[in-house]
Amino acid sequence: MDFPTAHALLRDRRQWRGSLHGLTVDTDGGAGDGELLLSRVPAPHDGKPVDIPVTLPYTREASGIAAGPCQALFVADTAHDRILYVDGRYGDQAWLPPSPAPAGTPGSFRTPRGLAMARDALLVADSGNARVQSLALPQLEADFAWDGWGEPVGLVVDTTQRILVIDTAAGTLHRLQANDAPDTGFDAAIAASGRLARPLFVACDDDGRVLVADAGNDQVTVFDSAGAVLYVLPGTPGWLPGALAVHGAYIYVADAATGLIAVFAHDAASAQRIGTVDGWRGPVTALAVDEDGGLTIKPGLDASYYRFSADGAFLAAGTIAAGPFDAGEDREWERAFADIDLPAGATVNFEVATSSSDASPPGPADWVLLPAPDALLDRFTPPGRRFAWLRLSLSSLDGKTTPRLRQVRLATAAENYLDYLPLTYRYHDADADGFLSRWLRLVRGGFEHVEELLDDMPRLADPHFVPEAALGWLAAWFGLELPQIATSAERRALLARAVQLMAMRGTRQSIAEFVELHTGIAPGIVEGFTDRRIWVLGQDSLLDFGTRLAPLEPMGMIVADPPQQPGCCPPALPAIGRAVVGESGPLARHQIGRPLFAEDAWRFCVVVDAYRARDPGIVQEITRIVEREKPAHTDWRLALVTPELRVGYQACIGVDAIVGGDPPPLALDGSTLSVTSSLPPGDGARVGEATLDGSLTLN
Repeated sequence: MDFPTAHALLRDRRQWRGSLHGLTVDTDGGAGDGELLLSRVPAPHDGKPVDIPVTLPYTREASGIAAGPCQALFVADTAHDRILYVDGRYGDQAWLPPSPAPAGTPGSFRTPRGLAMARDALLVADSGNARVQSLALPQLEADFAWDGWGEPVGLVVDTTQRILVIDTAAGTLHRLQANDAPDTGFDAAIAASGRLARPLFVACDDDGRVLVADAGNDQVTVFDSAGAVLYVLPGTPGWLPGALAVHGAYIYVADAATGLIAVFAHDAASAQRIGTVDGWRGPVTALAVDEDGGLTIKPGLDASYYRFSADGAFLAAGTIAAGPFDAGEDREWERAFADIDLPAGATVNFEVATSSSDASPPGPADWVLLPAPDALLDRFTPPGRRFAWLRLSLSSLDGKTTPRLRQVRLATAAENYLDYLPLTYRYHDADADGFLSRWLRLVRGGFEHVEELLDDMPRLADPHFVPEAALGWLAAWFGLELPQIATSAERRALLARAVQLMAMRGTRQSIAEFVELHTGIAPGIVEGFTDRRIWVLGQDSLLDFGTRLAPLEPMGMIVADPPQQPGCCPPALPAIGRAVVGESGPLARHQIGRPLFAEDAWRFCVVVDAYRARDPGIVQEITRIVEREKPAHTDWRLALVTPELRVGYQACIGVDAIVGGDPPPLALDGSTLSVTSSLPPGDGARVGEATLDGSLTLN
C-alpha cells in the first residue's frame, strides 16, 4: 500500500465537529461522558401528560406569567382583574391587590395581561387601564406607571433592563431605555420593517435579540437589538404561533393550530425546529422559564397554570452534520463508521455525500442513506470520493430513551487482506468489488476496532484524554482517591497534580486540601507546637498564659542535695520533689529536654465550623480523610467551633463570635426599673400625661 490509512473523526474528547440540532453533549461525568444524546426538554414532573380538551385551532389570547427570584411565581388572573403570587419555596399564595381597590388607582388592575420581572420591580401590562405599572420589590408597592398606551398586552425586560411593550391596539412594539426614556431609534426601525400586523407576544434572548409572535401574519419574527429583521422562525405549514419563551439556545412557541408547544434551536443567523415539549397538548396564553430551566404554562385567562420540570424528557429527533473532509490528493474515502448505542425504540439514519470537489456543499439529491452504521462507501457512492460530508439523524419513539453516539469516523483504503492469502484466492476474486474482497474489508473493520484500542492505550496515562470510566483506574496507580463531589474537569485536574500531591502527603497543607476536596469544607489545621508555652527569662511569664509547668524535670530525676543545718544558720528549706531508688532515674542523653515538648509533639487539631458539620456523615468523612492522610506517628483531634465570644481565644466577629440583635421590646408589665429596664439620661420620657423619672408622677 502506497499510503497509510487516513482517518477523520468527528469527536475529540468532548468536542464535536459540525453543527448540532436537537443534540447535546453528555457532561454528567459518567461512563458516557462526551457522548451525543438527544437534547432534553421540559416535561411534567410526575410523568403524566397534560391534555386539555380544546377545539383546534383555538383562539390566541394573551395573559402573563413571570418567574421571580427564589423560585417565586406571578400569574396574571386576567379574567378577575388580579395577580396571583406563589412563594416558590413554601407554596404560600397571595393576591395582588390584597383587597378590592377603586378602578384606576395605583396597584389596582383591569384585565392584566403581560408580566415581566425587572431587577427591582414587577412590571404589569394593565391593558384595561391602558398603562404599564411597576410594583417595587420586595413589598410589591405600586411606585410608577406609564400611561398613554392603547392596549398593552406583551411585556419583557432584556438583559440590560430595557423594557419592551407590545401595544396590540396600535399594532406596534416599543422599547424603553433603562432610564425609562423612549428608545425612538428602535421604535422607528421596528415600524419601518413593516413586519407587525397584530403582535401579541414578545421575548428576548441573552444576546438582546427580540422575538415577536404576530397573530396577523402568523409568524415569529426575530429582530436584532437595533430593530433590524434577522429571520423568521421556520414553522410548519399552517401553524399559528402564540405565546413565547426563550431559554439559552432554545425557543418555545405555542402553536394554536395543533395545541403543541414547538421547540426551536436558534443562533444569530438561523433557527431550526427540533421537536415539541413532551406531555403537553392544549391552549396556551403565556409561557415562562424559571432560573432552573423549568417551563411554566398558562392555559387560560384565569390563574391556573402547570409547571414542567427542566430536562424531564428527550426530544424526538436531532441531527449532526459535518464536512467536508479531505482524503487527500488521488485518494478516496473507503469506509464510514458510527459507534452508537440504540436502545429499543431508538433509530439512526446515517447519510453521506461525496464529491471530487469541495467548491459547493451537497444538495438534497446528493445525500445517500447508508444501510448500516458501518458501511463501505464504494458500494453506495459514485467514484471520486476525495471529499465527504456526513449527516446523522437520531430519533426516539418516546421521551424516556435516547441513542448514544460515541464516535463517527471516515477512513481511506487500508491494507488488503487478500495480500496475505494464497495467490489462488486472488485469481478467483480478481475484481476489487468481489465477494471475498468486500468480506475481507469488513473483517478488517472488526480488527481495526481492536487496533484502535491498542493505539489509544497511551491516552489512558494522560488525565486529559483518559475516558471518564477509567479515571478511577488511573488514580489508583498514584494511590489517589478521587472525591465523589468533584466534577469531571476537577477530577482530571486533580489527576494532573497527582505527583505534586503525593510529594506533599502528610503535611498540614495536604491534609487540609484533601478534606476540602472530599467534603467541600476548608478546615484549619493547628499544630500542637504552636500552642506550646515555655517560660523564658525576660518574657511574659503569666502561668497558663505565657508559660506552663513541665510535667517532669527536663533532665529527668535530680537527687536534691542533703540539707545542711549548722548551728549558726537558720533551718534549710526542704527539698522539692522526691526520688525513689529503682523507680526513677536520669533521662538518656537523647531524651534530655523531652518533658518540655512531649505533650505537644506530633499532635495537631483540625478546626471546622460546627454549623458546616451538622451531618454526622460529614464528621465521619472528615475523620476518615484525616486518618488516611496524617503521618502514622501523629495524634489529632477534631474541634467543632461554635459561636462563642471568649476574649483572647474566640473573638472573630462573624467567624466564631456573633453579636446579638436588637433587644426585645419593653413590656410595662413584668419590668423592674433599674433591673430589667432603665431610664434615658436627662429629662424623663413622657407617656401621654405621665412622666417617668424614677417615680410615677401625673401632670
